[in-house]
Amino acid sequence: MKKYYSFIALAAFALASCTSDEFVGENNPTQKGTEGGSIISFVSSGQGRTRADITGDAAATLLGDHFYVTGTKGTEQDANPSETLVFDNYLVAFSTNTAGTTESNTANWEYVGITPGTDPYQNYAKLSSVNSQTIKYWDYSTDQYDFLAFSTGTFKAVDGNSGADDEIGVTAMKYGADLANSATAYSFDIPSVAALSNVFISDITEVTKANYGNEVTLKFKNLGSKVRIALYETVPGYAVKNVIFYTIDGTNDFEDADKSTTATLISANASGLPIKGKIDVYFPHVGNSNESEADYDKATATVTAASTGGSEKFQLYGALSNFATSKEGDEADGDYIGRTLPTATFAGVEAADYYTTVFPVSSSDPLTLRVDYTLVSIDGSNEEINVYGAKAVVPSTYTQWLPNYAYTYIFKISDNTNGWTSPEASTDGTDAGLFPITFDAVVAEATDATGEQTTITTVAAPTITTYQQGHNNSTNEYKKGEKNLYVQVMDNSAVPAKLVTSLSDDNSVLYAISDADATEADVMNALENRTTGINVADVIGRNSISLTKNANISNTATSIVNGVDDNPITVASGSAAEITINNLDAGSYAYVYDYTSGDKTTVTEYQPIDVSGGTVGESGKTYYFITVATLNDIEDVTTDGEAVDNDYVYFSKTTNGGSTTKYSYISVAGKTTLPAGLIKLAKSVIGNNTIGGGATADSTRIYFDMYIINDGKYAVKVIKVVE
Repeated sequence: MKKYYSFIALAAFALASCTSDEFVGENNPTQKGTEGGSIISFVSSGQGRTRADITGDAAATLLGDHFYVTGTKGTEQDANPSETLVFDNYLVAFSTNTAGTTESNTANWEYVGITPGTDPYQNYAKLSSVNSQTIKYWDYSTDQYDFLAFSTGTFKAVDGNSGADDEIGVTAMKYGADLANSATAYSFDIPSVAALSNVFISDITEVTKANYGNEVTLKFKNLGSKVRIALYETVPGYAVKNVIFYTIDGTNDFEDADKSTTATLISANASGLPIKGKIDVYFPHVGNSNESEADYDKATATVTAASTGGSEKFQLYGALSNFATSKEGDEADGDYIGRTLPTATFAGVEAADYYTTVFPVSSSDPLTLRVDYTLVSIDGSNEEINVYGAKAVVPSTYTQWLPNYAYTYIFKISDNTNGWTSPEASTDGTDAGLFPITFDAVVAEATDATGEQTTITTVAAPTITTYQQGHNNSTNEYKKGEKNLYVQVMDNSAVPAKLVTSLSDDNSVLYAISDADATEADVMNALENRTTGINVADVIGRNSISLTKNANISNTATSIVNGVDDNPITVASGSAAEITINNLDAGSYAYVYDYTSGDKTTVTEYQPIDVSGGTVGESGKTYYFITVATLNDIEDVTTDGEAVDNDYVYFSKTTNGGSTTKYSYISVAGKTTLPAGLIKLAKSVIGNNTIGGGATADSTRIYFDMYIINDGKYAVKVIKVVE
């Protein structure tokens, strides 16, 4: 009996779930040694729900009844997939009840005789170099086949750039060594989030000889990310209603600020978050020498926002919709947000499990939630207090969005605030920050692009406890003139951590903060992304937060001198920090516990800045530059597959008509190898050229902002000291 290729398309999302979900998809998706291969299907996104397989007509509908496939055969190379081309960007089409009508169609998917670009396939560009799509036979003299595929769903697939709202631009898929050693395997030009929701990609599917003769089961995943947000409150004696979201950060003009009833997150990135643009898909690790890598045979994406209208400073996630508590906290319909984490009020549409599709973000920045809301007393008096401009910042550690991953941001309104209780308070200087309500941000990541196992990971760090005799715990302020302030850190074994250890030279530190309104997230971001050296005492963050080391802290206390009723509390030597609060000026401070294990890994980054306005950056900051002539003197230095070197920055070079040369900065974030033809410049060259912010920009120069990323682990407590 003859053996033919046929295809089953099985679409898969990895959405939010929890650790109690059952493990599914235990068959190996590479199909090695499994009879008939494994079927990876859709994963439902609700907590505790059972995942459901999406196959057949339902999967085909999601894929718009089509996908493109590239397949090769051969013996797997050390660092490349198989090399001999079999399927050259073939278009495969679905038609119900056609299985068995041809030798090449056993599961309603057909590829023989299909001509992309012609009726009835006029909506799908021809990406193949072959004249016609013909039947293919299994070759038992070869060891394996490798397949990759994508679909544009219900949107048209056009060659190159998208020219209309219902089109997605595509490029042909590379294969073999070209696929393995290129920073781009293929690309999409995506005009909108709606279009992004229709784009599906596959990882590399390996088929070994034991599975020849079976349908090739291709697993698809959506190229977009999913994000949802929720709020709940724990304010004693009050319920919370009328939550209004800001669409701009940095303003204290509460009455005239732009606001929305739609839940909103604001990006700290100067350009904002991408909403349309180009997405390059590549494969960081292929070939049998890379099988131990977590991203082996996995598709990865890099997003470049469109130069015009490709980004927004804020992103909307729908109106708060699942109000599930009465004012008194009973389970009933009402206008008040939930009062516990399990009853948190989500934004968005319940049918979509409150998720919004967003573009992936590989180089992330902090996200801000800023709101007004109303407190209503639950003691029967119905007293109301309006809170304005309360803010929570999610650090960049938790704002990188990967394709086919789902992220949940839960914000808790508690009795410790950075908001105001008067719309004029921030402008006339009164009552600023006096009302005790703040945000505590919890980030839950639901990962798993394979759909085989899903977990939710919440933010975890050592717990910081502060103590000052007579301190009013209903405020976030510590008064001078009172007793000294003590700090203890609880590690993961629930034992107070040693504050002076071999972990680092200076792992328990007090800093004065330049911004009185800075949150723990602001401080954390400054520590992780700084413009000062890793071993410099004072820290200036990329977010412009300055941390100045303060000497009024001792890490050798053996007791907390003033305990309850003036009785001292004995502590293990070196496990408590004592802050001499009377020696501090009124202001905002940060206690930082560095629990990095071993030496920190640091990477110096130079990010080009936009000088189209004619000036260089912000006054008071140092920037860096190179001349275009410097790049003109560099020959092409990278070869296919060259490893990324963090001591260099990379550029592409385009020559127009042999007379005009254009250089474009190439981000290597998340990449391990590079394509041929790039040029690279040592970061030390850039670092030798400095210029003050606000200077006039020179068209013959490229300007950079420098910062240092480190993988240090920090626990932070913001301490506000008042007279």
